[in-house]
Amino acid sequence: MSKIFTITISPFRAPFMRASMTRQDTVCKQRVGYKYEYCEYRYNKRALGRPAMYKDNPASLAERAPYNEKFAKQVQRAFDKAVIRFHTQYAGINYHEEITRSYAPYAIAPNAIIHEMSEKWRQYKKDSNLLENVVSRLTIKYDTLMCLAQQGKYKFISDALYDVHKAYHELQSMCRPDHHEVVYKGSKNPLTANLK
Repeated sequence: MSKIFTITISPFRAPFMRASMTRQDTVCKQRVGYKYEYCEYRYNKRALGRPAMYKDNPASLAERAPYNEKFAKQVQRAFDKAVIRFHTQYAGINYHEEITRSYAPYAIAPNAIIHEMSEKWRQYKKDSNLLENVVSRLTIKYDTLMCLAQQGKYKFISDALYDVHKAYHELQSMCRPDHHEVVYKGSKNPLTANLK
């Protein structure tokens, strides 16, 4: 059994936001009888208050821009390394060679053949799908994290930060050897910090 090789990565912190997004009252749809109508209050009840939407202003955009740029560079570096590992691990993979079993489940349609693929091929498709949108997913999640702070929804920041850590951990762990382990730096693991 080979020795475990630990790769340590730094966790992210929620940046402190001074600017605020512009809050604007809006309307919502609510079922009234047999049809949906626009209502001024939540669930058409005045006691529940008005629904609100938040819009960016020049101050909020300018405050998020340097954080987004720094985060995007870090994610792009991790993505470039993950692409190299992906092409190295799956070099020369062939669809026909990865078929483990072929069968026709319906006697009435003998040409409807189903192929069962190997575990390597299923993992290849999973990693390929992850690489397609992981950069945009991470940048959107991080921007959402800062938008929550600018909207004053502080109780949701820890959930948004968990989503960022989870997606980044998936990217860093992709196509590593079995004896490699990716962990976050520090005494608290951000992937399990909120578990009760």
